[in-house]
Amino acid sequence: MRQVRLLAVAPRPFDDELLSCWHWRVASHYSTSPQRVESWISGTLGVQSQDFSSRDFQPDRDLTRLWALACRTREADLDRLSLKSAGRPISSFVGDPLDRGVCPVCLDEDAEEGRDHYCRRSWVSVEAVVCPRHKTGLENNCARCFRSGLFQFRQTPAGVVRLFCRNCEKVVSARGFQRRDQAELVQVATAIRDAIAKGEPELDLIEMASRFFWAPTSDGAAYITSLGLPLPYGRRPSASTDIAPLTKLSPAWRAVTIAAIAELLFGMGSETKRLPSSARTAFSRFELKPTVPNPHAPLPAQLTSHLTPRPEPEYRKLASDIIRSQAWKSLPQKAGRERSRAIGRLMLRALNDG
Repeated sequence: MRQVRLLAVAPRPFDDELLSCWHWRVASHYSTSPQRVESWISGTLGVQSQDFSSRDFQPDRDLTRLWALACRTREADLDRLSLKSAGRPISSFVGDPLDRGVCPVCLDEDAEEGRDHYCRRSWVSVEAVVCPRHKTGLENNCARCFRSGLFQFRQTPAGVVRLFCRNCEKVVSARGFQRRDQAELVQVATAIRDAIAKGEPELDLIEMASRFFWAPTSDGAAYITSLGLPLPYGRRPSASTDIAPLTKLSPAWRAVTIAAIAELLFGMGSETKRLPSSARTAFSRFELKPTVPNPHAPLPAQLTSHLTPRPEPEYRKLASDIIRSQAWKSLPQKAGRERSRAIGRLMLRALNDG
């Protein structure tokens, strides 16, 4: 058996750390990647690149043993970092690091306590859109340059590892930027997490609801974008026929989706983010369709959105009701994008509930 090379510097893994994050923290002390570290400690070239399943969900046993020996840590301590130990299916985790978020307040606490930045395992769950401790949304974009998906672990001159934005070269931090309190979203995320933990049939319902909201309508757009809900700014994701669309959404879009799912399945709605009654009717029809047999199979049919014009008097009545409503009186006074978007939401809500 080839002798394993030992690493001179190998930080201990944190109890709630993601395994691949620990790999990157170790590699950052040598300004390299986990794959190159594996090649060096094994004494072989061209170590096969690992995907999410073999890196975090069900790690390769030989590689785990290799890392444990090289870093002089117990193999059992690394086994506990795998997501498989959480007792949840792989479809309940976000596989692509670009679609995961981090809590900048947690990272600031890491720095204040003199430890490396590190990614928590809980941040990989599909419902992980908000930090339950700090009640702030998880972020995958830089608060300074607004670029997304460009975070990278690097060692600083002080010898500690920090998460940097590769675009503006700044450390990811919450300092200097006010975050909105997301206590209501914490309750939603907790409800979704508890339902997923119960397994079937709750998990099946959540996955079905996510497919429902992201199924394409007859015009090709995702159904969730047609419901008059407050949506994140920026480019809208495409409609999906994947069996688990939540796994491929950014934190902001997952937040909108799980809030809609929580209202649809558990009645956890709010006045500002209310689903139209037509969505429940559409979901009842969607439930009757055959289930998707495998992760790569398309959904059996699209959600259709037929345009049926109403009588002119009905449109006039809807417009009159909107103008007399309290929501109309609460519109922003200054003309602009915010007022136009608010009027659009009122119109969609009236049409969907009509």
